[in-house]
Amino acid sequence: MRPLARALSWGIAAVAAVACVVLGVPLAAGSFGVAQLVSFRAVLAVALAAAAVLVAAVGLLLPRRARRAAVPLVLVLALGAGAQVGVLAWRATGDPPDRREAAGAPLVVLSFNTLGVVPPQTLARLAQQQDADVVVLPETSDATAAATQEILADAGIPMRRYAGPSADPHVDGVALLVRTALGEYPDAVEVPMRHGALRVEGAGTRPTIVAVHPVSPTAAGSMPTWREETRASVDECTDHPGAIVAGDFNATLDHPALRRLGTCVDAAREVGEAATGTWPAAAPGWLATPIDHVLVDARAWRVLDFRVLPAAGGSDHRPVVATLEARR
Repeated sequence: MRPLARALSWGIAAVAAVACVVLGVPLAAGSFGVAQLVSFRAVLAVALAAAAVLVAAVGLLLPRRARRAAVPLVLVLALGAGAQVGVLAWRATGDPPDRREAAGAPLVVLSFNTLGVVPPQTLARLAQQQDADVVVLPETSDATAAATQEILADAGIPMRRYAGPSADPHVDGVALLVRTALGEYPDAVEVPMRHGALRVEGAGTRPTIVAVHPVSPTAAGSMPTWREETRASVDECTDHPGAIVAGDFNATLDHPALRRLGTCVDAAREVGEAATGTWPAAAPGWLATPIDHVLVDARAWRVLDFRVLPAAGGSDHRPVVATLEARR
């Protein structure tokens, strides 16, 4: 292989290696482009593996002496794919869900971005099936939440209802249902987020519950707001002892805010379910991105279980449910 061809081969491989490192660590997950790509690690793994196979196949068609030019790039792409799989495998490990009976009554938190299309009957049935104590509903109108509350009340499950309005006329706000058995809660406090967020503050043994929905990083112009609101969502957990924060974070554990959880933990990560995606619901769970979360103050709560439920009601998100036990 001629020196120029050899240099070109190693140069291309070096550029690919840098890209794989950035997407594997990731070093710049808060920046436009990288933030979107690292959300889909399984897709990246498949794409890199396919690219490695394609480059290897093309290399076999070259003259024998020129085949070596493809080797560095094939190795880099294969290692990049392996790194993505490694991260996903690590997030699929953790303390297995604790199926034993909780020492006290467990607390069940259901979170479901309904896209404003899931009917109240479906929401009520889901809450009943999961025996939910807390139901967080991003992109859900107060009218839908009220109808869901009424159906649950008729089924003998009384809940209080709270709503956080959206500043975007095209996106419904956030609704929150809290079972009355948890005790009295004052009126909700709105948390400043464009698509709505709210907090109900507990006292004594009652947990502070926060429902959030940061904007999505869909364009370069939305990135500053996205970074600010995702950080604010995590701060709601770290700043309020015993807090539970749930909703559509529009972020994964790779993004800056969720890499620094302080005293809080991600419920899915605690039990090895953080590799299962929640959006889009039309994609298989292993291929989708996990952007719906339940964060809890680890000093106050132990995660017994976390599950991503099947798609329901026509939403583009899958519901998630966390089962928690208060630490003694």
